[in-house]
Amino acid sequence: MLEINPGLSIWTLIIFGLLLVLLSKIAWKPILASLKRREEAIADSLSKAEQARADAEKLIAETERQRRLNEEQLHKQLREGKEYAERMRAELAASAQAEAKKMLEQAKSQIERDTQTAITQLRNEAADLAIAAAGKLLDESMTDDKHRKVVEKFISELPTQSN
Repeated sequence: MLEINPGLSIWTLIIFGLLLVLLSKIAWKPILASLKRREEAIADSLSKAEQARADAEKLIAETERQRRLNEEQLHKQLREGKEYAERMRAELAASAQAEAKKMLEQAKSQIERDTQTAITQLRNEAADLAIAAAGKLLDESMTDDKHRKVVEKFISELPTQSN
């Protein structure tokens, strides 16, 4: 069986006590100091991690705000671009319409001038024909001055046309 030796037990207790005193004097303080430094390092790491999380949340919020702002600016620029394009289209249409109207007026004016020229030429030809016919009918010879006076009188008696 197992026997307890009292002498050995006493010496074991004395050595254990001396070891505890010796460890408390020499090793206990450095161990506690090391644990304290470790605890402070962990607390500091947790603090830094919390600060980093807060900074990340702020950065995410700022990024989201900037994204919304950029999106609003993009929509604004698109609206302005559409408005500008619409204004340009309207200006071009008005310009084309004004140009067409101007060309129409020029064409009418040219037609009027051509008509007046044609009427004048027609009157001159009619006068020449009238002189020739009158000369044949009268069978007399008239001078050019007399012919002109007769023709001018005839032309002045014709009704004038104006559009």
